[in-house]
Amino acid sequence: MKPSIVTDELSSDPETAFELGLEWGVDRFELRGVHDGRVPLLSPHVRQRLVRAVRSFGVSITAISPGLFKCPFPSVEPARSNLGWMDAGFYHSWQDARSIVENHRLNLLPASIDFAREVGAKYIIAFSFSRSGAPAGSAPEGVTEMLAEAAEATRAAGFELLVETEEGFWADTGARSAALIGRVGSPGLGINWDPANALIEGDVPFPEGYAALKHLVRNVHFKDARRYPDGTWELLADGDVDWAGQIAALVTDGYDGAIAVEPHLSPSVASTRATLARLRSLIDQAATIR
Repeated sequence: MKPSIVTDELSSDPETAFELGLEWGVDRFELRGVHDGRVPLLSPHVRQRLVRAVRSFGVSITAISPGLFKCPFPSVEPARSNLGWMDAGFYHSWQDARSIVENHRLNLLPASIDFAREVGAKYIIAFSFSRSGAPAGSAPEGVTEMLAEAAEATRAAGFELLVETEEGFWADTGARSAALIGRVGSPGLGINWDPANALIEGDVPFPEGYAALKHLVRNVHFKDARRYPDGTWELLADGDVDWAGQIAALVTDGYDGAIAVEPHLSPSVASTRATLARLRSLIDQAATIR
């Protein structure tokens, strides 16, 4: 188990992120945002420069996060109204949502596979579609079918698709994420476990959430948060996720993947440095206890 850094948490310029990370003893990185874009949708020059930097700095790319399926999943039919202008609005919104999902399936997924191959990443992080305000629970059949298709395409290409736990999405808590992956039933589908996101949704990510999905965890995001009784929340340097217990459990369970520093705090360099130091301290503490 080694720390990694989500590059755009440190700098939108991946070369700067690589340089600083290596100075701090980190040689594993996760790619997401690059300048004002997101992988893999980069200009040819930016992409070429990024690939060159990966090779020249000698870093390992653990995962890429292209924002796949980070969008609403459209209903089977559009909403209806007796008012023509409102009915048209419902239809066009529904059709737009369908177009976005099809673009992800037909274009973004293959482009992400190609990009993962080029930078040497093993994992492609995806999402489970926004619920768009619908109650949490079992995902629509179309969601599981889309994830199954994407997981199979990714597996066939030699990579693994990871669904990130995310508040407001169908995979939001540990238990519901595990249940969704179970319904999909694909050997090429794992979990990008983000305990802070699960906490924001109202989960107790450790021990309850983790217990439900620990057999599926392939990558971990390290940040912290606090959820208040009224349902509001905030990201903090030191919040309410039981990270000491979580990391100790990962060590005990033999997890050997990456734990990616992703503080979502400002200023970027200082918060990433501090979060990395906290993570390392917790890993050392867990190793001592073991």
